[in-house]
Amino acid sequence: MTDTITTNLIASGMLAGIAVLALKTGLGCGFANLKRKEVVYFASVYLVVSIIMGYFVGIVPLDLTQNILAMGVTMHLIIAAGLIYFGVRTKKEWLSEGRDLSRKTFLLLSLPCPVCLTATFLTCTVLAAAIDRSNIVIGGIVGLVFFAGIIAASFSVALLARRFDCKDPSALGTTMILFGLFYLLSPLIIPAYLQAQTVQTPGIPVDPGEIALSFALMAALASLGFARDRYKRSNG
Repeated sequence: MTDTITTNLIASGMLAGIAVLALKTGLGCGFANLKRKEVVYFASVYLVVSIIMGYFVGIVPLDLTQNILAMGVTMHLIIAAGLIYFGVRTKKEWLSEGRDLSRKTFLLLSLPCPVCLTATFLTCTVLAAAIDRSNIVIGGIVGLVFFAGIIAASFSVALLARRFDCKDPSALGTTMILFGLFYLLSPLIIPAYLQAQTVQTPGIPVDPGEIALSFALMAALASLGFARDRYKRSNG
């Protein structure tokens, strides 16, 4: 009974982590004002990638995943630098020259990054060990969580942007800068990330509190972006 509960907690925690990544991707799509059809296509990419990752479970050595995780801090720094730089550029080009770069720069926030791909593969690996399903089905489950999360986050952001009149590219730039700062700080404020670098087996301990913390932090970043742009407009 205890083993079943533990397995269910691990599976739920890993899928919750994927939902956090889907939130980041959905925010990028939503702030870039993509059409609904484009968002669905984008979410479908993550569904296909997840199925492919599920297929490679058992084929790709776990040591390779551990080596990639060991480079996690470096990858975070590179992604953070890119998000901050292009976030500033997106805001600057729009506010000073009226040029909309959002349909290009949002890709840095929404495209699968090395951290995202590694997390997806690791989730498929853990779920394959915890759930009695084929690897393809495991990848499909992870992909569906991605798909649903991206659609929900993107449509919600688009709705809120219309409601609070924050549809210009400046909001995307602000969000990218805030996420860049999040990537800089996440290795320090999310202990689970550091623990993951020393994992020796697929049986990874998952703390639901830490998953909830990371999800709340990302939601707070989006809310802060809305509030900041709304404040500038009301006092501009």
